[in-house]
Amino acid sequence: MAGPPTNDLSTDVALVRRVLARELETINEYEAHARASSSPEVRDFFLHLAAEEKEHVAEAVHMLRLLDAGQEAHFNKPVVTGHFQGAIEGQPSPAPAATPTPSTPAEPAQPAPNGQAESPTLLPPQRIVYGVPAPPPSPGTHPLTVGSLRRSR
Repeated sequence: MAGPPTNDLSTDVALVRRVLARELETINEYEAHARASSSPEVRDFFLHLAAEEKEHVAEAVHMLRLLDAGQEAHFNKPVVTGHFQGAIEGQPSPAPAATPTPSTPAEPAQPAPNGQAESPTLLPPQRIVYGVPAPPPSPGTHPLTVGSLRRSR
C-alpha cells in the first residue's frame, strides 16, 4: 500500500477538482429533491441546501483558479460567439477568433500607506474568509449566525 499522498500542487488541484465535482452533483440532487417534494417547506429546505452548495462551488472554483495557472488561463479566455454552434448542428466549431489584448495592463498592488500590501479585493478585510470573499450578510441577520440555525429568543 502506498503512503499518504504528498502535499504538492498536483495533489491539491486534484483534491479541489474532486470536491468541485461532488458539490455539483450534490446541487443536482438537492434541486431534484426540491422538484419532487410536495411540501413547500421541504422544497424550500432543499433549495436552501442547494444554494449553500453553489457557494461551495464558487469557493472551489476560486481555489482552483489560484492553484492551477493553466485552468486560470481558460477562465480568462473569452468564449466567442458561435463557439458551441458547431456541436449543435453536428459540424465542427469555427476556429476561435483572436483574443483581444487588454488595452491597459493590470497594475500591481500598491503598498498601502501603512506599508502593507493592499487587499486584492474591494471587500473590507473582515469579509474575507480563507482568501475567498465572503458573501454579504443577509438583511436582518447577525454576522455570526448561519441562516435559519439562529435561535429565536
